[in-house]
Amino acid sequence: MTGSLLVAHPSLTDSNFRRTIVFLSHHSADEGATGLVVNRPLGESLSDLPGLQPVPVFFGGPVQTSEIILASLQWRSDPTVVAFRTFPGPIGNLDIEPEWHPGLRAFAGYSGWTRGQLEGEIEEKAWIVIPPTRELLSLDASDSEWKFIMRQTSPLLHLLSEAPDHPELN
Repeated sequence: MTGSLLVAHPSLTDSNFRRTIVFLSHHSADEGATGLVVNRPLGESLSDLPGLQPVPVFFGGPVQTSEIILASLQWRSDPTVVAFRTFPGPIGNLDIEPEWHPGLRAFAGYSGWTRGQLEGEIEEKAWIVIPPTRELLSLDASDSEWKFIMRQTSPLLHLLSEAPDHPELN
C-alpha cells in the first residue's frame, strides 16, 4: 500500500486522525506502516532555509511531534506516480536538489502503525484506501478535500461527513 492515501472514515473519532488524509510513505506486512497527514496545515512555515520559498508546516501525525520531517511530495504525469522523498538531518544544513523544491513541506511528527495494526484498522473500516491524485497532494489540501472524497465515495459517507463533531451539543 506504499504510496496510497488513507482517508479517515467519518466514524473515526480519534482526534489525531479525525477527517484526515494520510500519505502512506511506507508499508510492509512485516514492519508496519508510516505516513504523513497531508491535510492539516499548522499555519506556520520554515523560512530559514536558504534559497527556498517558505516551507509550510503540517501536522504529520501523533508520533514524535517535536521532530520536524522535511519531505517533498510531487505529482508526476509521465508515468502517473507520486514522487516522495524525505530529507534527513538538521534542517539548516540540508542541501536539497532544485528538482525537489516543488511540493516541499515540513511535518511535525508522523503517523505510525505496528505490524498488522493498519490492516486491522482497515478491516474495521476506520480507513478508506484510495490512490493519490494531484489535487489531494496539493499544498493547500484541507478539510474540504476530505469532504470531497466523502461526497464522491457514497451518499451514506457524504451524509456522515456532514454530521457535527458533537451532535449532543445541538
